[in-house]
Amino acid sequence: MKRLMKSVVLGLVGASLLVGTARAEIYITNSVGPFTDTLAPTTTEWNHVFQVQAFDAHLGSLVAVYVEVTENVDVSGFVQNTSAQKQSFFFRSGSVLTVTLPGALGFLQPNPLALTQTYTDLAPGATAPYGPASASESVDNMYFAPLSGWTSYTGQMVKFPAYTLTDERITGGGGNIVAAMNTIAGATVSVTYYYIPEPGSLALLALGGAALLLRRRK
Repeated sequence: MKRLMKSVVLGLVGASLLVGTARAEIYITNSVGPFTDTLAPTTTEWNHVFQVQAFDAHLGSLVAVYVEVTENVDVSGFVQNTSAQKQSFFFRSGSVLTVTLPGALGFLQPNPLALTQTYTDLAPGATAPYGPASASESVDNMYFAPLSGWTSYTGQMVKFPAYTLTDERITGGGGNIVAAMNTIAGATVSVTYYYIPEPGSLALLALGGAALLLRRRK
């Protein structure tokens, strides 16, 4: 009987040491997700509220949130020289997406820009096509604090208000250049949660380790 109790104690101690090691790894590797929400390509400018599943607080303690925002843009249109002189210049167009994060975490802002097109000696009053052209950009970040607004016990959603602005850039020339663009943009918000399991889960792991040690002892 004493030998059996000694085996149980040793098994629990060994399992506790194992759990202590595993817990350090759990902090890094235990994750759930990604949870995503996508808006199909839509003519800009647009406003939209992305929504993803909140972290299930029953799983444990949330320690970090990884967020990635991707914007895809298609642009086509024309530029016009409205000055009295011919002009040479470079033109580039795209979109800026601003996605607001929960709490005090600020925002993420991808800014995909399509090709830079060269216009040489564009005559007064003349127009020239731009595109069609496409671009994509992703921005991401890992957040550790503050994480209020990311968890729920009842299956709630986390909301991300977002909006786009057209980005048109002209380099060179003497001004009086007008652009008329058709800009279509789609976007995806992706969220992955990193957490430490509830202590009850770790206790079950310890008991499992002790039982395994007892079987081997027999």
